[in-house]
Amino acid sequence: MSAHSEAMEYSISKATARNWKKLNSKSTGRLTKRANKRNSKRRIFPFEYICNKNNISFVQNTIDYIDENGIDIISAIFSLGISLLKQAKIYEKWHVAKVLNEYSDVAIIEELSSTRLPNDEFDILGVIYQSYLYEGKKNIIGSYYTPQKIAYNMIKNFDFSNGELFLDPCCGSGAFLLTITAENPNQIFGVDNDKVAVLISKINMLLKYKDIEFVPQIYCFDFLMGCSVMQKHSVFEKKFDYIATNPPWGALDYNYSNICTIASKETFSYFFIKSFDLLKNNGTIRFLFPESILNVKAHKDIRAFILDTAGLASITIYDTMFSGVTTGYVDIECRKNAVKDKFRVCTGGEKRTVDIKTIYETENLVFNLLSDNDFSIVRIVKSRGKFSLKNSIWALGIVTGDNKRKIFSKSHEGLEKIYTGKEIQPYILRPAQNYILYDRAKLQQVAKEEIYRAPEKLVYKFISNKLIFAYDDSASLFLNSANILIPYIPSMNIKTVMAFLNSSLFQFMYIKLFGEVKILKGNLIELPFPEISATENAKLSSLVDEVLGGDSIKQEAIEKFIFSIYGLTNEQINYIRRTVNGKTD
Repeated sequence: MSAHSEAMEYSISKATARNWKKLNSKSTGRLTKRANKRNSKRRIFPFEYICNKNNISFVQNTIDYIDENGIDIISAIFSLGISLLKQAKIYEKWHVAKVLNEYSDVAIIEELSSTRLPNDEFDILGVIYQSYLYEGKKNIIGSYYTPQKIAYNMIKNFDFSNGELFLDPCCGSGAFLLTITAENPNQIFGVDNDKVAVLISKINMLLKYKDIEFVPQIYCFDFLMGCSVMQKHSVFEKKFDYIATNPPWGALDYNYSNICTIASKETFSYFFIKSFDLLKNNGTIRFLFPESILNVKAHKDIRAFILDTAGLASITIYDTMFSGVTTGYVDIECRKNAVKDKFRVCTGGEKRTVDIKTIYETENLVFNLLSDNDFSIVRIVKSRGKFSLKNSIWALGIVTGDNKRKIFSKSHEGLEKIYTGKEIQPYILRPAQNYILYDRAKLQQVAKEEIYRAPEKLVYKFISNKLIFAYDDSASLFLNSANILIPYIPSMNIKTVMAFLNSSLFQFMYIKLFGEVKILKGNLIELPFPEISATENAKLSSLVDEVLGGDSIKQEAIEKFIFSIYGLTNEQINYIRRTVNGKTD
């Protein structure tokens, strides 16, 4: 969800709407360019993809030579590929010549075609190509190749002894194709729309099966467009036993309505659904996804497809990153027509089973990977839940548009104190460290005045891995690192609501159900509040007053009181506390 769409779920003023309109009419693009990797002209070495670090200097020297001589990258790769084929002593064979003749329009660079390349690399041409591409280009085409150990992990259980067919619909330079154990290369198919990558993949296959005369079944076209009548390709006439890939990640501008409707227009979702169509009954499909597929609201539709249609079998969580990519990744395995009530979760070398029904505990079908212990606690809390925050008032903090000029560290005449997320602590606010000239017409985004000036309100950190809510009865202002909540829960006053939101129990619920590092309104609304008596409300509110008065020890009394409402066992309470404190069993 974009910052703009998230903001639209909160209360904003008419002035804010006008400011957004003004901002959208400007075409400077300064902020967009700063954050947009698609414009990046830097190169990133794929350290996770190279096998022998001693070959890094060879790769860098090769790229320097290509740059200094203005050589087209496909000519460079083609020439280096010829050298590899010569080294393998298969360059003169008829089937190799047939493949190379497909590139008769590509120039051969004599110096490169006679260069001796390292023979201890899984995919030396792929390393060179990945190192050559600018970050912007890699981001646009989604070109981040899969390390050998990840590819191996994803296909290690595939059996090709009975002629089973394999497809990689986004094969790149062939990481998955090279890892396949099939003895017959004609069992292997690959597709990619990058001409250079397809060339590398074909050369790699010729090298892998150097004792067999064959033409690699690797094709260069847009897999997502290949199902149209005008561009129908023979690969779509087949059904495959296994499909595995690392698809491009990122939203597409083109609407592939011929496949399905994907709200996010996310590339990997289209690839998964289209690939699934080519899977045989009882066939296996395994995709590498960004970890955001597990819980981000925008990916609810592909999660629903995986649950309702694809036959979820396992989720593997990895603890490494691709060079130049800040998100983690997971692989998801499904089996066509498999009826399952559980799936495997593999992380850090550990394996466990998860009940599929746990995923339906959230409106957005979050893949929360609940253990049996987690699920039993979640069900207890939900069974007591009668109310939610859906009828509450929500607002964003102030966006000035220029904090350097509009926020001051010292007070002087005409300025008003303003809090940030840094000052928000459980229950209380630290003293404000900043001041602002509060002229609503000159601020980029403001909430309604009556929200800021409410006699009581809660504020919470937006970017946080914990629920941290503080109480404000001073009608103070807040910057946009803080969000505002004026809760409405029958039978509870605002301080009691805060007690629940700050509790270890609700912290546990948020972690287990949503797994977010942002505190989102949509998730908070799903938290179930119990119906409590007037006596219980008065008791909790009184304890909160004591905390607000400086008696922090009373926070433990609040914890125990909330736990008692749900009748949780000591074992469950200790498990909740360990989880919230980051200690796992």
